[in-house]
Amino acid sequence: MKGFNFKEFFKQQENYYFLYIILLVSYVAYYLFQWPIFAGDTDLWYHLNGGRYILEHGTTPKDSSYFSFIDPPREWVDYFWLFQVLVYKIHSFSGYYGLVFLRAIMFLATFVVSYLIISNGKKSKPDLYALIVITLCILLILPRFSLVRPHLFTYFFIVFSIYLIESKKYIFIFPIVSIFWVNLHGIAYPVLILIVLAYLIDFFFLYYLNKQNIKKGELAYLIPLIFALASVYLTPHGKELLSMPFISTEFAAHYIQEIKKISMEELISFQIIKLIPIPSTLFNIFLIATFFSLITSFVNKNFRISSIIILCGAILLLFKSGRFRFEFVLLSLPFLSVNRIQLDIKNINNRAIKCICMVTIVLIMVIPFKNVFVMYQNRPKYPFSERILPSGISRFLNHINAEGFVLNNPDYGGYLQWMLYPRYKIFMDMEVPFLFTNEDMLITSKMYINKDYFLNVITRYDPSFVMVSCANKGFKDIIKMFPFYKPVFLDDYEVLYVNEKHYPVIVNEYKLNVIDPFTFTSQSKESLIKSDNIHKILEELQKMKEISPDSGIINQSLAIIYCNEGKLEKAIECANSIVNSYPESPTGYKMLGDCYKKIKQYGEAIKNYNAALRIIDNAEIKKEIGSIYMEQKQYKQAYDILIKIMNIYSPGITYKELYELILSAILSDNIHDAEKLLSYASVGIPEKDEEWIKKYDYLKELLQSKIKM
Repeated sequence: MKGFNFKEFFKQQENYYFLYIILLVSYVAYYLFQWPIFAGDTDLWYHLNGGRYILEHGTTPKDSSYFSFIDPPREWVDYFWLFQVLVYKIHSFSGYYGLVFLRAIMFLATFVVSYLIISNGKKSKPDLYALIVITLCILLILPRFSLVRPHLFTYFFIVFSIYLIESKKYIFIFPIVSIFWVNLHGIAYPVLILIVLAYLIDFFFLYYLNKQNIKKGELAYLIPLIFALASVYLTPHGKELLSMPFISTEFAAHYIQEIKKISMEELISFQIIKLIPIPSTLFNIFLIATFFSLITSFVNKNFRISSIIILCGAILLLFKSGRFRFEFVLLSLPFLSVNRIQLDIKNINNRAIKCICMVTIVLIMVIPFKNVFVMYQNRPKYPFSERILPSGISRFLNHINAEGFVLNNPDYGGYLQWMLYPRYKIFMDMEVPFLFTNEDMLITSKMYINKDYFLNVITRYDPSFVMVSCANKGFKDIIKMFPFYKPVFLDDYEVLYVNEKHYPVIVNEYKLNVIDPFTFTSQSKESLIKSDNIHKILEELQKMKEISPDSGIINQSLAIIYCNEGKLEKAIECANSIVNSYPESPTGYKMLGDCYKKIKQYGEAIKNYNAALRIIDNAEIKKEIGSIYMEQKQYKQAYDILIKIMNIYSPGITYKELYELILSAILSDNIHDAEKLLSYASVGIPEKDEEWIKKYDYLKELLQSKIKM
């Protein structure tokens, strides 16, 4: 038996393309498997709650808004019920690790089948054309796989259905696939019908042209396709599912970004930032490739009816909503596969042009790796990040002995129902316009800024709890209308009010008496330290930390207070808590740097400051590093840092801020720079500021002594 001939393998150009694709998808998989579940939106959690409800009750919810106190109850078709059951079972068995695994596996499966389509299965070897198309496909659909939603299955089923029908060998399983599809994400059934009808029309049209009769063996191809059409009725909802995709989203497009229509400006704009094309630019490049394939099909008179019908359907979807650009990419693959553009640098005879083409290809092949790296840098907490979630308030509500109605921002509705149901009912989530209406959404968008809307909601529902954004400072004027609502808790994003009439004991125990939640999260370090009620603030913070130990704003505030009081062990503990909960944020590292600097552990301080700088380029942090170098008498390093971060010509730079820069210049023997800087700064010192005049006199004397040496 002969061994594998590496020499022969690498002689063939197409093998390099194949290895590149394997390397790229392996690189993507590496990041996907270690990228946590996070809240790009909170849809995942209403799916988890739906799965829990279905398994506990043995049926899809009759009252679809079972988790909401909105009246009258809203009803709809739970078109992704099987997806909800699946993700809930996975989460129950393996937590968020299982959901990370599911997301990565679905991407890899979608990629593999897409690659088989674009390379015509085993009919043709990988070429430059296939490499470009599949690379664009990877980069375009990858962001959509950052969230765990039923679309993951639709993307896979699109390409898998096309592959099964094209290959014909395993088409007998297609009806089973279609049944799973319509139960996992039933609203996408028009895409299933589009694919099936395209191939049926193709089949019958060819028979019509050739004037042949259908042969007995070809029934094995036709019957699965016809049965797949009937699968639309094989859900718990029967014919009720049919109208779901055609519910108007015209008004919803005003408040849901992803369902807005693509504008002409987007289609003609190309933007590359630091060699990385933005997603809309990548999509436009894909559109151009599709357009050239269309021209190729006319030139070569190579028309395949099924692929053209599917492409036309994809274009119609694209005009309907911007979110369908992902479906467009996948539905275009059979057309792009049939109408290939010949891209072969072997046929270029001019050596200079050939060299330019090769350099361009290498550059194009490097960019996707950088694109993926940037996409997945600054990894949040693994396997689940609470970033952008009201996790602290959820813990508080589960901590206290209470139940009732929680008035909420619908953006957090999915997470809140998962965390709080059945003890609490929320107002609504983002299942609009299918479950909740545009009118419901209008109310929630107005009630936190308009007194009349808020009055109507409170009067009608009398909720025990009200959640509102910490950033909504104007809400203080609205809530004054209802003095029985008292603030009792805050986390990084939301404030919780409790109705004192309903729960006087809870208000008495947890009411925030000195912390103003609407200014607290944005106040400066100096104003917190100088507060007259610092000890009472500390007491309220400690009480909240006992309930929500991972809260970013609570730990940050405690670390500032502890550090100022010299309780550095406690300050470091709070800062470490921020780093552990939010490793993608510079805040925790910056605070650790401040603490270690204060106890003169300069090595640890610089280490943490640099960790913060890897996340964000911040002049204040660099200034702290510069001051450490000054204390360590490493004057050259101090000057190199300070001169880079200080714009001496900025109107905001004062003689006080320039002092340390000038001192570092003198001590590091940058005499020429020191003379210039000293002359600039001396002009701005007021005659009455005797303290700073003396300091600058010292700098002049020091400079003169250095010059004489």
